[in-house]
Amino acid sequence: MLALVPALSVAVALSLFDLLAQPPTAVISLVVVAPLLTALFGTPRDVVAIGCLAIALVLLSGFWRHNFGEVVYLYRTSIVASVSVLTMFTARSRAQVARDRERFAALSAVAEIADGTRSLDDTVARLNEVVVPALADVCIVDAMRQGELRRLAVRAAGRDGEAIASGLAARPPSTVDEPTDPEQPRLVADASDELLRRTAVDAADLERLRALRAVSFAVVPLRARGRRLGTLTLITTAHSGRRYRNEDLEFAKVLAGRAARALDNAGLYSELETIEAQLTVALSTLAEAVTVQHAGGGLIYANGAAARMLGFDSAQELVATPVAEYFERFEATHEDGTPLHLDELPGRRVLAGGEPEPLVVRTVDRASGDETWRVTKASGVYDRDAKLKLVVNVIEDITDVKRAELAQRLLARAGELLAASLDYERTLQQVAELAVPQLADWCTVSLPDGHGLIRTVAVAHVDPERIAFARRLGERYPALADAPTGIAEVVRDGVSQCVNEIHDDMLVVAARDDEHLELLRGVGMRAGLIVPMSASGANVGALSLISAESGRRFSPADVELAEELARRTGVAVENARLYTERSHIARTLQTELLPGRLPEMPGWSVATLYRPAGGENWVGGDYYDAFAVRGGWLAIVGDVAGRGAEAAALTGLARHTLRTAARLLDDPLQAVGTLNAELCARPQMSLCSVVAVLLRERDGNATAEIVCAGHPLPLLARDDEARQVGCFSPMLGAHAVDDWRRTIVALEPADVLVLYTDGVFDAVGEDGRFGEDRLQRTVAGAGDARGAVRRIDRALSAFEVGAQADDTAVLAVQRVAVPAAAGPIAHDLRREGEPRR
Repeated sequence: MLALVPALSVAVALSLFDLLAQPPTAVISLVVVAPLLTALFGTPRDVVAIGCLAIALVLLSGFWRHNFGEVVYLYRTSIVASVSVLTMFTARSRAQVARDRERFAALSAVAEIADGTRSLDDTVARLNEVVVPALADVCIVDAMRQGELRRLAVRAAGRDGEAIASGLAARPPSTVDEPTDPEQPRLVADASDELLRRTAVDAADLERLRALRAVSFAVVPLRARGRRLGTLTLITTAHSGRRYRNEDLEFAKVLAGRAARALDNAGLYSELETIEAQLTVALSTLAEAVTVQHAGGGLIYANGAAARMLGFDSAQELVATPVAEYFERFEATHEDGTPLHLDELPGRRVLAGGEPEPLVVRTVDRASGDETWRVTKASGVYDRDAKLKLVVNVIEDITDVKRAELAQRLLARAGELLAASLDYERTLQQVAELAVPQLADWCTVSLPDGHGLIRTVAVAHVDPERIAFARRLGERYPALADAPTGIAEVVRDGVSQCVNEIHDDMLVVAARDDEHLELLRGVGMRAGLIVPMSASGANVGALSLISAESGRRFSPADVELAEELARRTGVAVENARLYTERSHIARTLQTELLPGRLPEMPGWSVATLYRPAGGENWVGGDYYDAFAVRGGWLAIVGDVAGRGAEAAALTGLARHTLRTAARLLDDPLQAVGTLNAELCARPQMSLCSVVAVLLRERDGNATAEIVCAGHPLPLLARDDEARQVGCFSPMLGAHAVDDWRRTIVALEPADVLVLYTDGVFDAVGEDGRFGEDRLQRTVAGAGDARGAVRRIDRALSAFEVGAQADDTAVLAVQRVAVPAAAGPIAHDLRREGEPRR
């Protein structure tokens, strides 16, 4: 319009001047300037209008010049007509170039906003700014969401554009089969009122469309990555006078493709922002540390738990720190204590193309000395081409669980060691070695020596040379029992001492002289823990843990574990001491209960065997004896009920009662009745079994008179056979018995009579009890008393499985043809060769 008015003014002015000029002039030809001016600044429509006007004015000039048909008239008309037509084509070309320039600019602008870094709302708003008013008077963007088409944004040009756009933006969702939601692009070159009715949702929407004075529509679907995103609607109105044609529809399809890509990227970006925000909120509440690495290995994300776990004030500070830098903050090792390298971390192994298993790592903060246990898991995130994009690391703090596990394992192992041996010094050394390096770099065990000193009896360190150094230090400077601090104070008071920061001035105070100070400095102590070893309410020593090379600190859990270990160790030390005392008492008592050496028995060869049931139970209830009585010799094997001190007392009573009564009575075997009466008279039930054999020799003939009171019958081995002899009578101490059944057996030279307790055939092996039949087969063919006893001992040793169940006593006697002057033949296997215990 700005170009049309000046051109029209020029044309009219030139025509009037040519009409009124006197004398007449030829200025009418200059009317061609009007279309030229319009072609420079006006639209093609304006150029056509001014060109037609110029041609009409030249044609009309023949009336006032009266020169119709003259050469001059025809010449002027052809010039103006030619220039006007040329300007029309020029204006159209210029408009086409301008339109193409606008389209290219619009496509370029849409491409710029399709980089995926904008939100969806920002992208839609920028798209509308590009389209309106350059390409359309109204731009409507509808988006597909869950099968419905929802209006996303509307922009309209003109003075009332904002009000019209806000009204159109209120359009409710519609299904995709409505006329305004085509699957294919559609051009409506002439917008009729009926089309507006079909397009409008309601009456208010129809009035808004009518107010637009729409001229043409271009409706194209928005597609990206093979899916329908929505619809782009471009509208021209009477305000601009533009009308869409087929070429505009083709351009609209290209524009929709670019717009769809921009909207898709923006939707992904917005969705990613939403997901990232949700993940950030979710991950920030996790106790596990979560970090994300890019394909180059650097961190791009970390939650708050990761920052706290790795010693940073914020996640941003952690992300900004190189992985290798904060890895060096810790001394990291595997579960077995071997050093851990950076490339062994699961995240690094994923970056290298592997699929690592979860890794348990022990770390010690080099600055604070705090020890932690962590399990690290890593997995890769890959794109569609299976190319690694991200590595997600999840780090879980399992310190409490691992400490509890290690504590239980250490205590269980310590219990095994403490129960395996009663050599407490060797056991203490094993316990000290068990604590290194799980609890500390050094471990020592100290016990008072009863002479005013507390000496180190066990020391452990991973380096043997350092152990020798510590032993020299302990021998050179043992702790004084009356020292006011340190080990002496812990042993006196029974209160643990823990110092996590050992300074040099502390060593100066503790040192006795300069040499002692240098030795203490050589240990390299950074933290120390001393706990008492107690048992039965008394403190028997101290266990010391020292942190040096590792720099770790002792936590309250470490103190509790060390105290429990020391308590168990103290109990073991006390038990070992009590066992030593009890074993000494038991051996002494058992030695007194058994005869030291059997007396000389002319004409008889005797062999004995005693096998206590376990080294700790030396005092048993089985006994044997042989002594001279009127008319011969009395051999006795007995077994009292019970074990321990009560059995020992009853054994002494039975043995000495039999010995005394048999020597005083005319009939030695009546001593059995005397013992029964004595046992029945006791206030508590006292049971005892005994086999008593009176050995006689007259006129070269030997006999054995046997009384068996509740005891296994003796075996008589003759030639290659063995058989039971005697008859069974009631057990002693059960009830009063006046007479005891006797059996007299004639003994031939080389006969062997074997007396034994039930511990022999009650021995347990893989196929059951040893039994009487196996005992008879063992004794058969023994040859002599000593051979019979040895056979029994070897058979039991080969047969028994596990611990011996009961005491065993055996006495074998043989008639030998030896003159009395030759002296006795007696053998005690317990004395000559100690049998297996």
